[in-house]
Amino acid sequence: MNILCSHFGKCGGCQTQNLDYNIQLLEKENFVREIFKEFNVEDFQKIIPSPDIWYYRNKMEFVFGKEKNGEIIAGLREKNKFYKVVDLKECRISVDEVSEILEIAKKWAKENNLQPYDFFTHKGKLRYIVVKHSKTYNEIMLNVIVTGTKYQIQNNEKEIFEDIVKRYNSLSSVSSIYLSINNNVSDNAIPQEIFHLYGKKYIKEDINGIEYLISPTIFLQTNPRCCKDLYRLILDEIIEGNTLDLYCGSGGITLQIAKYKPVGKIIGIDASKENIEVAFENLKINSISLDIVEFINENVENFLLKLWKSKFLSNLSNVILDPPRPGLSKKVKSIINEINANKIIYVSCNPKTLYEDLKSFIKFYKIKKIIPIDMFPHTPHIEIICVLEHR
Repeated sequence: MNILCSHFGKCGGCQTQNLDYNIQLLEKENFVREIFKEFNVEDFQKIIPSPDIWYYRNKMEFVFGKEKNGEIIAGLREKNKFYKVVDLKECRISVDEVSEILEIAKKWAKENNLQPYDFFTHKGKLRYIVVKHSKTYNEIMLNVIVTGTKYQIQNNEKEIFEDIVKRYNSLSSVSSIYLSINNNVSDNAIPQEIFHLYGKKYIKEDINGIEYLISPTIFLQTNPRCCKDLYRLILDEIIEGNTLDLYCGSGGITLQIAKYKPVGKIIGIDASKENIEVAFENLKINSISLDIVEFINENVENFLLKLWKSKFLSNLSNVILDPPRPGLSKKVKSIINEINANKIIYVSCNPKTLYEDLKSFIKFYKIKKIIPIDMFPHTPHIEIICVLEHR
């Protein structure tokens, strides 16, 4: 395979572009088999490849930085050097327009005398520019993340941020622009306060005929085209009865079941208020009835502790788990074992935490399937569907 990106080897965004894609798949599959070899897995399936291996990501967080000569740059962290930024001219796993998006941002910053945030001194204005992209509709949402206060942005700096909107009018695919404040000392792109500057409040993505709203803080699977396969594989495992979708986000899996496998009532639980608000909006835009779907904004552990009083539990067949990278708490694992659902479908982007969590389930559940899915070509990351059935 030719190395297509001029930044490969220096930028930390990709690690295996130099390997033929079939070799990448084989290495990932072997890696997953090795991790779970001690378990009695009845059906260890071959890895599902990504339909696209270039320009597949729907979200990238590009960081602002500064060269030694004072020049403002924007891109990704240098490989193994978190304090250095690679000034990107392209990104072959993001969107075609990356070069133009970053050039406009850098020129805007320079001409308005805005300085990048330095996470050693904790000084500077510009932190990140987050790019979200709808693969179906080719719509781009930008979120510029800065330090400061609401008063500064709406008064002293108002013209500066009006200026960036004008500059991005030259890119027809930019449909939405947000500005976010993040004054945390730690270095991340998580906003504390968000302002809508331009265009649509949401952009949309279509996955298997269901539309999902995208906002600056809403999570959607990183690789939408590969996500179609992920959701189909989950639907294949749903059996008759009620379904509990824990860590449901804005309804990604819940809505697929409601539309294509409505075999009982479905409840989606998520701790994020905005996720649940958007999940209800997704129900409306897809004309899915509230009779079969319920979304609840609550911490998963707290919800499970209340579940014993619910009639929903008497006909519970499926539990879907799609937790954050750290996996499940001890309490959540304990309650899930006590619930005695016929089937657990565990979706994980972290094989190591999945391995630890499975140790808690195998006394009561047998591992029917492990299906690796390559949602992240040219990186070591892998998505896994693990299907467990009650013994």
